[in-house]
Amino acid sequence: MRSDHAACLCLVKAIVILMRGRKYYWEKTVLIDCPEALRWLRQARYTLGSARVDAEAGFYAWACFKAHQAAEFALKGLLRGAGVESFGHDLLKLWRRSRELCKVLEAVYECVVLLNKMYIPPRYPDAWSGDAVPFESYTRRDADEAIGCAERIVSEVEDCVKPLCSTGG
Repeated sequence: MRSDHAACLCLVKAIVILMRGRKYYWEKTVLIDCPEALRWLRQARYTLGSARVDAEAGFYAWACFKAHQAAEFALKGLLRGAGVESFGHDLLKLWRRSRELCKVLEAVYECVVLLNKMYIPPRYPDAWSGDAVPFESYTRRDADEAIGCAERIVSEVEDCVKPLCSTGG
């Protein structure tokens, strides 16, 4: 992003953005606070990287939780940048609000559903029955799937936000 656009506030109304051969529709009048949206997206990317490191080290439960967090940060970045309430950790709720702003997010529904299950169980033994504990209940496959879904969500949100923030409107 060019520095002269660092404080960009872009007003968007019913436009079509063409990127990578795909159309992104913004069907509402939306005020985009680019610095705020991009700040959350930077945190999403950082957290996604941390999830990858945890997966490589065998910390699969933490990788799954961090994948949830990365997706949450990306969705909240879009919402906060648009001035829309973004409290809580329910990815489905955040996704429903986000897809009103960026229709292409319809395509990540299954990833949102998968990651929405990765908030409490990867961290708390009392989320499991019997003697099960989170760190024994997640596998490399679980971590890879969660990270792949988080990557897809973060990338889709970036594709929605970055063209608006890099062009100055």
